Amino acid sequence: MFHIKNKNSKGISLLFVVMIMGVILAIGLGISGILVQQTRMAGEIGYSVVSFYAADSGIEQELYDLYRLPEDEHLPGHTGDIGDASYEVAAKCGKDVPEDDCIFEIDSSCEALNFCIKSVGTYKETKRAIEIKY
Repeated sequence: MFHIKNKNSKGISLLFVVMIMGVILAIGLGISGILVQQTRMAGEIGYSVVSFYAADSGIEQELYDLYRLPEDEHLPGHTGDIGDASYEVAAKCGKDVPEDDCIFEIDSSCEALNFCIKSVGTYKETKRAIEIKY
């Protein structure tokens, strides 16, 4: 009595299945794309740590050179390699340092008493910088 059959309703269930599968596929591809990107970023966090420690090594090398090397052997900025990582250091004299005592250029933006030293560490296209003022 309630059984009504329409001639145009043939294959409607197949259409619904295809639509539902398409939605599930789109959601799955979206989630997998996000997961791949997050995994890549997690791997690059390790690169960031190596870059940071390369920059720290540049600061330490510059401080060592400032206090251990004679003035005529000291370079105002230098680069160095640590395995696959590298660093680039730039140093400037503070505004209170007399020009005769300064082996670097005097920079009015350096608010330190003695020196401003900036080191940029690089590892696999990841860069991290450290700047000290003392």
